[in-house]
Amino acid sequence: MIDYHRILERYRPTEDEERKLRRISRSIVQRINGICASRGLRAEAVIVGSYAKGTNLRDGDLDIFIAFDRDYPEDLVNTEGLRIGHAVLPEGREKYAEHPYVSGEVEGIKIDVVPCYKMRFGEKKISAVDRTLLHTEYVNQHLDDRGRDEVRLLKIFMKSIGVYGAEAKTFGFSGYLCELLVIRFGSFNDVIGYFSRAKGRVIIDEDDRFQDPMVLIDPVDPDRNVASPVGLESLSRMKIASKLFRSSPDERFFQIDHEKKNVQYHDRGTCITIYSLPRPDLTDDVIYPQVYRFRSVLQKIMEAHEIRVISSEIDVSDRIYVLVETATCAEDRIHVHTGPPVDTDNAVDFINSWKGRERSRGPYIVADRLYVDVFTAQRSIEDIVRQEIFNYSIGKNLDRFRKAMEITRFREGMDKMPILDKFFGADLFKL
Repeated sequence: MIDYHRILERYRPTEDEERKLRRISRSIVQRINGICASRGLRAEAVIVGSYAKGTNLRDGDLDIFIAFDRDYPEDLVNTEGLRIGHAVLPEGREKYAEHPYVSGEVEGIKIDVVPCYKMRFGEKKISAVDRTLLHTEYVNQHLDDRGRDEVRLLKIFMKSIGVYGAEAKTFGFSGYLCELLVIRFGSFNDVIGYFSRAKGRVIIDEDDRFQDPMVLIDPVDPDRNVASPVGLESLSRMKIASKLFRSSPDERFFQIDHEKKNVQYHDRGTCITIYSLPRPDLTDDVIYPQVYRFRSVLQKIMEAHEIRVISSEIDVSDRIYVLVETATCAEDRIHVHTGPPVDTDNAVDFINSWKGRERSRGPYIVADRLYVDVFTAQRSIEDIVRQEIFNYSIGKNLDRFRKAMEITRFREGMDKMPILDKFFGADLFKL
């Protein structure tokens, strides 16, 4: 029998932390409202996010929005929002989502100060962040204290299995989605039961406009699928983890900080190559889509040279790392060049074009098509990538680093690297 109370005691904010959050949030709200009043702005500070909804976990952050009247132009909202953000967070840094905002720390607590427009139920949003105000109101109307702890259990479970967070780094479940799941199904165990039985796409709300792997319509915005960020891999992980938990309940599913395993590297009889770039000073939501693009370009280059890609992995830390595992470390000595079908008008031109040209054999026929086998330079993967990476864009913020790309081929006995730990440590039994 799992002691959920003990789990909650471990991860629920302590009384001291709650007092600290309350004191800091009230102070910032008062300062923002004072600045707005002194500048004659029709705007006010609103605490949102998991703290405002009472579903926050220990060592969480604070989200404070500056809600402006709806008749202000967007440029003014952005400019004044940043000015106020810097006034209350002097050491804060500007970050960018739909609106620019200021992120900083006060007494070790991460705080985001975000401008938005005021919004009531039924009103059309002006910017995407506006409905966050209504999310807080809706959740507080539909969750009691028991429900808030059920949400906390679900968040802890999802953090433990690596699917919590809607950002591009994870493509997982947002805190708001966790809250809606508990509101919809009633408890943590009921949510887990639902996902353990789910097959195929998870369609909680039928709506043909959305073809995402999971669909749950936002109760405050019927044109939005709250689950749209959930990727197929995160959804699959949630399904199998729910099945495993239901079949054998264990408190290991509620360990946010997993004990670090000693991952053993070994020769897989393949070619494992790591490509790394300097990391630009940008948010994860800006970097990660470009890292995925970088990986996709590397795979395209391999496939263009008929080098079979077996697996891949990414890691963003001090640098950007992409690992690509291939069947071989170089292109094949022979490349099969495909020609046209024999009954097409250019079949004879294809045959004549190879007269006097170096080739291994051909032209020859297989079924109804012409082929020629040609010799390649049998270049290494490293040479191919260094020469051809400039034929592709790997992202507007990464393109300038292509010349600085470092390539490392894996060998047994090499030093530990986080990306190799992720690659060799992939194991569902460690859930």
